[in-house]
Amino acid sequence: MRNRVALALTLVGAVGFTGHQAAAHAVAGNRVFPVTLQIDDPGVSDEASVPAFSFSQESGGGAPTTNSYGLNFEYDKTITQNFGLGLNWGWNLNQMNNGKTAGGFQNLSLTAKYQTYVNGPHEFIMSLGVEREFGGTGNVAQGADRFGSTSPTIYMGKGLGDIPMGNFRPLAVTGELSYTFNDILLNSTGDNQGGQNELDAGFTIQYSMPYLQSQVKDYGLPDFFNHLVPLVEVTWQIPTGGVMLPSPTTFQISPGVIYMADTWEAGIEAVIPGNTASGTHVGVVALFHLFFDDLFPNTLGKPLLDW
Repeated sequence: MRNRVALALTLVGAVGFTGHQAAAHAVAGNRVFPVTLQIDDPGVSDEASVPAFSFSQESGGGAPTTNSYGLNFEYDKTITQNFGLGLNWGWNLNQMNNGKTAGGFQNLSLTAKYQTYVNGPHEFIMSLGVEREFGGTGNVAQGADRFGSTSPTIYMGKGLGDIPMGNFRPLAVTGELSYTFNDILLNSTGDNQGGQNELDAGFTIQYSMPYLQSQVKDYGLPDFFNHLVPLVEVTWQIPTGGVMLPSPTTFQISPGVIYMADTWEAGIEAVIPGNTASGTHVGVVALFHLFFDDLFPNTLGKPLLDW
């Protein structure tokens, strides 16, 4: 517990070094980083996912095939221009072939994020945050953990527009790295119970067609294509022990595309298991996202404390 609190306080304390004024979405110079589907974007803004949808299928070991559907809702609110809070809550439905169907809410999570540094000319942005999952706020029978967790996290994004690479300048990468400290509780017999600690990481490689049109060259493509951001996300989870025996490392590769409008975006990706521990079937995730800082710039999309 002492190490967990120390690391969380270290990250929170690090927000004190100089940042730059936040803009709508995650913006660094001419680069707009879209909201991605598997990892969080590197900025702070007023926005909401309404909702994000996921589908996965599992089978094997003689067990019936299970179809899992998820709806995840997220609301992010800026407190100051560079500091925001995010509320996340999801609902899952598990459907077994020739069996029962059951659904339930997942645990509630709250994230505090500070946009610590923006370098516009080099299209670089970085934020620090801490996520707290509140154990027992969801349906344990449908996969929600009984134990809470705390996850200090770092977010980064880098566009390649400052490099003389011609039509490769619209490329950008984003990344997220966190370490999850699961709570440890004592049961009635005095034995430790709880989840396992875990290192979670992910990155995206994305190609911005809006950037190509506005900053490199307008090829006269139909307007629809000038709103697209093809991308690939790679995510992995490395259990590091705790009160339980570590589970296998899992990772996923998710190719897809995002459509970016002025006040909203929509995206879809296939979720391909990277190893057998990650699953046996290809899943899908989809997202519809609203940007309140563009929809309601003087009310809902405005920081609570406009410093």
